[in-house]
Amino acid sequence: MKQELPKQCGKTAHSGLAGPRCAGRGFTLLELMIVVAIVGILAGIAYPSYMDHVRKGNRAKGQAFLMDLAQRQQSYLLVHRRYAPTLLDLGVTVGTEGGAVGADLASLATAYDLTGMVLEVVTEPPPSFNMTLNPQPNSLQESDGSLCLANTGARARYCGGANETPW
Repeated sequence: MKQELPKQCGKTAHSGLAGPRCAGRGFTLLELMIVVAIVGILAGIAYPSYMDHVRKGNRAKGQAFLMDLAQRQQSYLLVHRRYAPTLLDLGVTVGTEGGAVGADLASLATAYDLTGMVLEVVTEPPPSFNMTLNPQPNSLQESDGSLCLANTGARARYCGGANETPW
């Protein structure tokens, strides 16, 4: 009869074939480096795409905010026969309390300068308005340009510049 030799870690002593792993044996440095390289490559590809989606989401919030203000301006025009000269007249307070447009205003304020929003109103006939929402300095939206909306429905990014494009 053949006598079976005791099993060693990773393979049997008798046959030399691989057996079950020993408890407590970890990953090799090479395996860890491969995993780190793969994660780094995936992160390098995914992060710029993620930031682009965040920028587009902020732009959509800014556009929705301007469209809401335009709707309020039209309602104000029907009642007062002129456009509102200030945001406060439209029922919008800019600050951390959120105002009438809700909690989205606080998140919008991180991307766009709401306190410095330009609201130009012409009171002579025919009445008109132009609204410009500028991005916060040193924010993700800074490269995205200003958003503009007029009472005629004209909407643009990079307002008044050579790169002006409709949105």
